[in-house]
Amino acid sequence: MEAKTKQDKGGVAPFGHAIVIGGSIAGLTVARVLTDHFTQVTIIERDRLPDAPHFRRGAPQARHAHTLPLRGQMILEEQFPGLTNELITNGAVPINGGSEMAFFIAGGWHELHHQAGLASMTCSRPLLENTIYRRLANHPKVRIVQGQSVVGLTVDKRVRRVTGVRLRSRNGSPMNEQWLVADMVIDASGRESRAPQWLADLGFIPPRETTISAFPGYATRVYRRPANFAKSWKTLYIRPTPPTGTRGGILLPIEGDRWLVTLIGMAGDAPPTDEAGFLAFAQSLPAPQLAEAIKEAEPLSLPYGYRNTENRVRHYEKLPRYLEGFLVCGDAAYALNPVYAQGMTAAVMGSQALAYCLEEQSGRNHLTGLARSFQAKLSRIVADPWRLAVREDRRWPITKVTEEVMPVWLQLPSPKPRERSVTTSYGLA
Repeated sequence: MEAKTKQDKGGVAPFGHAIVIGGSIAGLTVARVLTDHFTQVTIIERDRLPDAPHFRRGAPQARHAHTLPLRGQMILEEQFPGLTNELITNGAVPINGGSEMAFFIAGGWHELHHQAGLASMTCSRPLLENTIYRRLANHPKVRIVQGQSVVGLTVDKRVRRVTGVRLRSRNGSPMNEQWLVADMVIDASGRESRAPQWLADLGFIPPRETTISAFPGYATRVYRRPANFAKSWKTLYIRPTPPTGTRGGILLPIEGDRWLVTLIGMAGDAPPTDEAGFLAFAQSLPAPQLAEAIKEAEPLSLPYGYRNTENRVRHYEKLPRYLEGFLVCGDAAYALNPVYAQGMTAAVMGSQALAYCLEEQSGRNHLTGLARSFQAKLSRIVADPWRLAVREDRRWPITKVTEEVMPVWLQLPSPKPRERSVTTSYGLA
């Protein structure tokens, strides 16, 4: 059963139309929050979203191990009541962090006493996203536009407020653009976000960018869980240990009686993606249990690599001037090294920040000032996960810290802004 919206409770959603760019965890959860405050919410996704839980090209990170700590799981359950049971019904695996997780770090095995007796769950990221996606697809306020890329923003004549987005079909002509009008736009398009360029195109100073990279790399393969597997643990994590223990891996049970096995290499020691190299890397880990587990398991996929994993923050909370009604969240603002298992939780915490800011804003019946207040709130709420990731990554001798006034790919000087007057139409024009 869906959580009740303001309108369900007898109130009236105070705002009109909101657009969310991106259909990943960050985009889906902020869209859910927006349904409490807007009469219509449109999610724009450049991929064609699958009807069933499948990996998609536009989310390469989804092939790799993801865990959702209890805090993130509790937030999702609050936003989507019954989600946990629905996921377990569809194959997600309940895990007791105190007795069913083997954790190896700094040369020894450790018990996670702080999670003893508390059950979390593991599943593939496509199962999690698809389950939430289907909830939203059935929501009366939500429309999902697929196979479209946002190529820019539209603004009012004074270039102070966003009025919508410019769209282009991924398979269409570059000259064939469409317009979608809205009162607010949230960019949740991930690490490849072009929001700094869009702001620069409109004459705004883009955010300063900080990157802290310990040069991690991943390789992941899916296995069939052996029928005779009888260990006490369900999931196993061998964590790399600075300054010299560069190799690690994680084994997670997922739906379909499968294992998702991700090998981790820090400080440029990335695991290979060929079969022989993958197995050799697993055998080189500081503890033999992961390699022994997969030795008898049937591989169900090729190894897939991923390297776009550095910590990166774009300081939207420090902009000298804001485009009213335009917000940035998720990896588009704060991207964390996935080895510390905080990315999805940070994303859903961002949706909590949005809920808090919109509650304050709804009493004013306008959106002026929301961009500034949200980016400041997001910065505060993600500060702890950011500090943890950065503190750990700084322990690697090879770690590189880059402070940029603006992204190096930003195209300057900016062209003259394109104006578009606000209309009442919410459709494609």
